[in-house]
Amino acid sequence: MELIIWSLIFIISVAALVKAANWISLAAQRVVGGDTESDFAVAAVAAALPELAVATAAVLQDRPELAVAIIIGSSLANILMVIGASALAAKKITVKNDYFDDDLPFFAAGIALFYFIARDGQIVFYEGLLMLGAFFVYAICMLTASRRALTPHGIITPQAIKNGGAKLMEFVGARIERSLEAGGEKYSLWKISLMIAGGALVLIFASHFAVDSLVNVSDILLVSATVMAMFVLGFGAALPELSGNLAVIRKKQHELVLGNIFASTALNLFLVVGMAAMLAPLPIDGATLFVGLPFMIAAAVLLAVSAFSRRISSGQGLIYLLVYFLFFAKLFNLF
Repeated sequence: MELIIWSLIFIISVAALVKAANWISLAAQRVVGGDTESDFAVAAVAAALPELAVATAAVLQDRPELAVAIIIGSSLANILMVIGASALAAKKITVKNDYFDDDLPFFAAGIALFYFIARDGQIVFYEGLLMLGAFFVYAICMLTASRRALTPHGIITPQAIKNGGAKLMEFVGARIERSLEAGGEKYSLWKISLMIAGGALVLIFASHFAVDSLVNVSDILLVSATVMAMFVLGFGAALPELSGNLAVIRKKQHELVLGNIFASTALNLFLVVGMAAMLAPLPIDGATLFVGLPFMIAAAVLLAVSAFSRRISSGQGLIYLLVYFLFFAKLFNLF
């Protein structure tokens, strides 16, 4: 009976995390307007919020070893499960030149940086600071790649410090005003604020209960909490990416599928790792280090090879899912 109760709490908590991230994503997309590139950038950031909330909650609840397990589990689910399922649904995913030229290098850099800071079994404060620095560079490049009159030179030079703030506020104000007047369902400023504030509160409380229920379920089942976090919580945290990709596929915009995965995985590695390591050192246990990390490197290589071929077929998608099943089997020592 106790197992059923804690399992229900866990399921409800994960569902609340996904819903809260969706609220924040919808509100933020209204702020940036109907631009497709901006919407996908916002969606990628919002999709990383469950991982950030749960990893932070794990550290604050004195279970820092769960943070890296969640990040690796979510990244694997993004690459193997989400792309595999998306390729099967779409029949073929095309890799846009923009993703190949811009997103893939940052994705590869995130994987490489994470590997080298995690291989010794612990991520400390200064390594987290390094990842946050990489996130800052990545965020600047995301902004400057959106075809707006904004460049890295215009952001970080002394002249920008002097007059760039006014231009940025003028730009943001115009975007908010225009987006609130956009077609479809109208969102007033108070409703947008309420969605963002409510989503943030739900993220805080749901992440606490998600970690608490996960630990209790793992104790009852006599399974390592990091193993459960890597698979079950990682899978749950990747659901926003899967939902977003399936929505894109329904609109026949198959070429946009990989953008969300590249961005959300890079954000997981740069932002979530960096923020969690700011709070406490992140120990990495044996299952995470010797099963999760090698599988994540292999999955990244698989995705990079697929990107060079400029397409992912449904057959390749099935291979992705089979590799994800192998990860599950090795994680739980099924064979």
